[in-house]
Amino acid sequence: MIHDVHTHRLPPNPEEAIVCCRYSDFPLAIQQEATYLSVGIHPWYLTQEDIQLQLEWLNNRLQDQRIIAIGESGLDKCCRTPLDLQLEAFEKQTARSESLHLPMILHVVRAYQEIIACRKNLRACQPWIIHGFRGKKEVARTLLDQGFYLSFGQKFQPETLRYVPEDRFLLETDESLSPIREIYQEAASTRKTTVEQLEKAVSSTINKLFFSR
Repeated sequence: MIHDVHTHRLPPNPEEAIVCCRYSDFPLAIQQEATYLSVGIHPWYLTQEDIQLQLEWLNNRLQDQRIIAIGESGLDKCCRTPLDLQLEAFEKQTARSESLHLPMILHVVRAYQEIIACRKNLRACQPWIIHGFRGKKEVARTLLDQGFYLSFGQKFQPETLRYVPEDRFLLETDESLSPIREIYQEAASTRKTTVEQLEKAVSSTINKLFFSR
């Protein structure tokens, strides 16, 4: 059963995680050993010269039956990649998400209004998950009102972590060296619940997102 919805490392038990793979770092060991994968074009590693290569790579990788999500994709207004290029890649990935009925795992930095506008303008129906969410409660409320899911890692705003309802709440390690169990323990303590209860709630949401569609 998946507990970690977004990681860049192969965990000791591969069945517990969705391993994120990018064009720039898709090692053979992960290709061979991962149980579940997400695959996407990250805005940090995108240039005008290689966008078509990355899109072709994405389409080829999507033939792998272990891929259960697209991402991490998204928008980042703090990186060097021009926003119009990020939007072009993001729209193409959204189209693949919609046609294949795959959720999207999103990297969003200072671009929440833009990502909300994209969801509306593209009329996206598949679930969109903001990964590594560190925003305040007010930002979380706006995203939840628009149907987004929020995934939390090692760093978070405690008030926000407590605020998000359990059916929109996910956990991840991302690039942290801490095991997912430690992140569950910290989150459970912050939400004033038990690890077992939190695992049950997150597992239910994961089943709905990735396996009951």
